Amino acid sequence: MGRGFRHPSARIIALGRLFLAALFLLAILVDASQPTKAPTITYAALGGYAAFAAVLVALTWNDWWLDAKLAGPAHALDIFMFVVLVFVTEGHTSPFLVFVVFLLLSAAIRWGWRATALTSALLTLLFLGTGLFVANLDSDNDAPLFVARSAQLVIVSLILIWFGANQWRARFAVDNRELLAEPSLDKSPLETALRAAMSDVGARAGAIVWRDHGLKGARAIVIREGERTDVKVARPLLDGRAATPVLYDVAKGHALVRDAERNLRAVDPVAAIGEETAAAVDPVAGLALPLHMDKGDGVMFLEQVPNLSTDHIDLGEQIASEASAHIQRHALLKAAEDSAEARSRLVLARDLHDSVVQFLAGAAFRIEAMKRSEGFGRPLEPELNELKQLMMQEQNELRSFITALRSGPEVTLRDLSRDLGALTERLSRQWAIDCTFAGAESDLAIPSRLHLDAHQLIREAVANAVRHAGAKSVRIALDASAEALRIDLVNDGTDYPRFGEVMVPPQTLQERVEQSGGAVEVSRGMDVTKLSISLPVRGGNSA
Repeated sequence: MGRGFRHPSARIIALGRLFLAALFLLAILVDASQPTKAPTITYAALGGYAAFAAVLVALTWNDWWLDAKLAGPAHALDIFMFVVLVFVTEGHTSPFLVFVVFLLLSAAIRWGWRATALTSALLTLLFLGTGLFVANLDSDNDAPLFVARSAQLVIVSLILIWFGANQWRARFAVDNRELLAEPSLDKSPLETALRAAMSDVGARAGAIVWRDHGLKGARAIVIREGERTDVKVARPLLDGRAATPVLYDVAKGHALVRDAERNLRAVDPVAAIGEETAAAVDPVAGLALPLHMDKGDGVMFLEQVPNLSTDHIDLGEQIASEASAHIQRHALLKAAEDSAEARSRLVLARDLHDSVVQFLAGAAFRIEAMKRSEGFGRPLEPELNELKQLMMQEQNELRSFITALRSGPEVTLRDLSRDLGALTERLSRQWAIDCTFAGAESDLAIPSRLHLDAHQLIREAVANAVRHAGAKSVRIALDASAEALRIDLVNDGTDYPRFGEVMVPPQTLQERVEQSGGAVEVSRGMDVTKLSISLPVRGGNSA
């Protein structure tokens, strides 16, 4: 169906009235037996009604304000003509049922179920009263026929009242799927929502104004002739005056909204939009759609819309709902990305702490030992050369760490055991302790994230055992299954700190294990401390 008939129900009502009037006039012209009463007056009344219908079509075709203002008087005239036609016609030419359907549908579409019920009650009473009056005038008793038709009228009325009670809406089919698609962080959700809404209703101009909660000022995006302009708005939009879509024509001072009962109510357009907002986006004529979300509030303007009508008020609710959902999804996606970035920064900071910082601490430990050795006259060159070698190895380790970040998603358990064995040798020399490693070897696939986690956990655990527990030896064992990777570290140092009767592992180490979705246990016996770490192979939370 063409754009001219895409939305405006008012045009359908106006055309329906014109066609019905013309059809009834033609029907009684070709039927010599009709009208049965006052033919001259009937022809004049019906001809005048058809002319009125034609003029109403011309006047309201592109004027939603005039259509809204004339809707009530036109409906009253329709009811009057219904009574006239029922009175002057009879038999198969009587338009009572068709006119009833037209009148009730018009009321349901325009005003809802209450107006439909009132129209139905009035039509039933008028029809029954007219029928009884006609029956008294005629010798033939047609009262039973009018009673039967009144019952038919009541049945049709009940159906159409139900139609009105279910709140008829002009349904909005979103042709531009971009509005419903997952938002992109590379694009402004405000501009995306605005362009999608403009595209679907055919608007050639539009604007969206947005204010985050907690901020006094707002920002606006204005699109005209495809070009975007950014504007600042000093005060909040809508000023809380409008909670529903506003159909407006600022130049004429016209604006309409629907109240809770779906009745059209006239408001001042500038007051409804807000003076500051109106000054910023310079609205002319169109639809203003309030947007309300947890993040903030806004209003979308759609202008130069073809066939703008009161139907767009209902359509606007659907557009606003889609636009709000799009902006809300973007906000949630942005929050998720910010959380992921923060988590990644935390993990990276912890990795650098567990590698570079711990190595530097170990180097400082060795240098302090060399200073003491110098006092005893021992040569420092061998130890300096060893420290230099350790620094070069640490450089290679850091390079391997960066490479692992860029590597594929998995490594084998055999590769992990080999790398951890090499790490253990370096830790032995770095901390001048007896550090041994025993690891299972197989082709079991291990996620790369566990490769990094295992390295940093072992670094952290050994450093803590030496620096805080005074350990002289650390034995490390690695095992894995399809469900979990297990690392056991046994050192001969002193107790870990206790909380009551429970020993507490180092905080940074426990945070990393929990971030990976794993668990850590500490036990003490036979003058050694055992630290057992379990990491899930699949489904961990590590960033």
